[in-house]
Amino acid sequence: MPFYHPPFYSSALEQAIDRYPLTAGPDTSLVVAIALMSQLQNSCPLPKTPLPSDRGVLQELGPSEKMRARCVLVVHNHQMAAAGNLSENPSRGLLIGILTPADLVRLIASGKIDTQKKVALRKIPISEVMSPASVSLTESDDQDVFAALSLFRQHGIRYLPIVNQFRHLVGVLTRERIRQVLQPSNILKLRRVAELMTTPITAPHTASLLTIAQLMSQHQVSCVVITKNKELTMEKPKNDHTSIFHYSFQQPLGIITEYDIVQAQFLELDFEKTAVQKVMVTPLLLIKPADSLWTAHKQMQQEQVQRLVVCGGRGELLGIITQTSLLRVLDPTEMYRVVKQLQHSVYQLQAEKVELLQSRNTKLEQQVRERTAKLHEQVQRDRLLTQIALRIHQSLNLEEILHASVDEVRQVLQADRVAILHLESSNSGIVVAESVAEDWSSILGEIFPDTMWQEGESVQDQQIYAVPQIDQATLSAEKYARFQKAQIKAYLIVPILQDSNLWGMMCVHQCSKSRQWQSSEVDLLLQLATQVAIAIQQAQLYQQVQNLNTDLERQVQERTAELQQKVHELQHLNIIKDEFLSTVSHELRTPLANMKMAIHMLKVSPTQERRQVYLEILEKECTRETDLINALLDLQRLEAAACPIDLEPVNLQVWLPNIIEPFYTRAQNRHQHLVVEFPANLPTINSNRASLGRILAELLNNACKYTANEGEIALRVKSKGIKKRPGKPASVLKPEIEFTVRNESEIPKEELPRIFEKFYRVPNADPWKQGGTGLGLALAQKLVEQLEGKIEVESGNGNTTFTVTFPANPDRPLVN
Repeated sequence: MPFYHPPFYSSALEQAIDRYPLTAGPDTSLVVAIALMSQLQNSCPLPKTPLPSDRGVLQELGPSEKMRARCVLVVHNHQMAAAGNLSENPSRGLLIGILTPADLVRLIASGKIDTQKKVALRKIPISEVMSPASVSLTESDDQDVFAALSLFRQHGIRYLPIVNQFRHLVGVLTRERIRQVLQPSNILKLRRVAELMTTPITAPHTASLLTIAQLMSQHQVSCVVITKNKELTMEKPKNDHTSIFHYSFQQPLGIITEYDIVQAQFLELDFEKTAVQKVMVTPLLLIKPADSLWTAHKQMQQEQVQRLVVCGGRGELLGIITQTSLLRVLDPTEMYRVVKQLQHSVYQLQAEKVELLQSRNTKLEQQVRERTAKLHEQVQRDRLLTQIALRIHQSLNLEEILHASVDEVRQVLQADRVAILHLESSNSGIVVAESVAEDWSSILGEIFPDTMWQEGESVQDQQIYAVPQIDQATLSAEKYARFQKAQIKAYLIVPILQDSNLWGMMCVHQCSKSRQWQSSEVDLLLQLATQVAIAIQQAQLYQQVQNLNTDLERQVQERTAELQQKVHELQHLNIIKDEFLSTVSHELRTPLANMKMAIHMLKVSPTQERRQVYLEILEKECTRETDLINALLDLQRLEAAACPIDLEPVNLQVWLPNIIEPFYTRAQNRHQHLVVEFPANLPTINSNRASLGRILAELLNNACKYTANEGEIALRVKSKGIKKRPGKPASVLKPEIEFTVRNESEIPKEELPRIFEKFYRVPNADPWKQGGTGLGLALAQKLVEQLEGKIEVESGNGNTTFTVTFPANPDRPLVN
């Protein structure tokens, strides 16, 4: 008596189970697993190779091999599993894992299976690369096909193992087998391919197999569509010439699935050098987006495929429809809703049939047809509005939305041409989007005056125009000729309003014959125009946000650069401050130390002569300290502009000798030669005597300090003026007084830019160790700037020359 009692399933689930799946033990090598999957019937054009034998493999071949699952189930075999009597022992062992083509593609893409080095896959057991069978369906009397569909949808799997209560393998379920046993014709006939198609992953026909495997692994897809870029050149008559438009799109050439990758690995092809066009499936099985899902279902069954490529009228790739998409329609909630809707329709038709039998049959049949047409029209209109609203929320590309809108409107209204006209000025507009049938010309890009549509019968008061036949409309000869050129025989126009302003017009043209426009068609266009207006506003707001973000980023970058510049400046100022404090503290402490030493020596000095020496040192250092403090205070007042300057007339002829006299004695003491030159007719200038004297004293003091014995120091004063351009009367425009101090010593060129800095002294320029504070030239520069003059320095060929220039008194003429 057998111990196994098969459960009672629903007929659909019973038929869908693959009871002869590919199984293998955990020690089976990976090369054998690949061989098992590659031997199943598929559409790959590669040649077949005999299946290698391996220990631990259970090779089971069932009657429905063309529908078998392309995966290997890993089981821990019991002794009874080797008996081979599947009718008495349906259990094939304890289920421990599963290996799918997607797992192999992921291993190839990640490099764990190296297709170039030909790693010995016989040494890799299947247990190392399999996925755990975490999702399975336990056989029981209350299971049905919808429970399996729920597991497929919930976990996103492609294979569902069936196990008994002891977790022994019974079989496997796939979406393809479920789809083949279910025949939901009523549900699938109501849905279009365009509703469920998805955007496929594409690759050029020059790509390698390794690139395809990486794309499948990265995007977790089971197939890749191979395409090539195709360009079409279209001619359109425009006025007295022909415009040429170029249309570019992706044309599908073939398709490659993960099963093709598995077979290529089984054949040990070089994935990097093998082009995908040698392996891809051709010819493609194509379907149109307007076809029903029932048509797709039948085509999949007839051709024994799991996916169809969706193409447009020119052969352009639009999407892909798979068996997963078809099974989504079989969701219990969706089916329940459709069934309830069909039941409601049946009840309504029954009630109408009773009423028709009680009254005039002909009249009531006509009413039924009218109601059915209106219902179909309402469904189409709601579907169109839903699709366009969805596209508006999913995309901010205005051009894409406009072209999708005109395509949908033309399909629903069965019109010859649908166009959107944008008013770019107050009196003209341009056609920015168009959908036109093949038999009629295009008006895309043409410009029309705003008065082009304003003749004819107006349906409402908001610039809605409905003209059933232009031959009967009161049109001018020029407008009638324009309509004839555009092949228009009837038109319907509704406005596109944005913030109560007219943005443009949505135009429906009938070119083959006249047409009586219905109020429902006008309402549909008005609702669509509202959706388009929303799309326009969203696109404009998005662009404004992008512009604001760009401007904000630019401002942030500018502010950041300014802040960095300020930080650098503050760091530089901080360094200058530290150097200044260090120098000032040193210069102040040095005289104080000498004074302290002199005072101490005065206390302990035994003789009057020594005391006199220390008193002189004390007086000298005290004077030095006083001069330093006064120089610092003067420099601070000049930098802060806190000390106003009083100008007075200065007679240079009388004033200069008094300033220069002390430096004659100093030069004689050091055996230096002081040369002074200035003309007898120097003018009177407006200046400050103390500041001017301080400037000349600092310059002469430096010249004496850094000039060697027997060296020459020269002071020259002269007046000069800038004359007008040649051809003009000679007259002095800007009279100036120039003071030049030259001495025989040279400053290195690299040190010249720093000689006016506070406390800066040229290194190794004072061999006589006369000392100094380094404030003289800085103070002289500030005084020159306060007197509105300029100071310059030049050094070379063993000489250094300071030149100070001041404006002269304009009341007295200058003589050069």
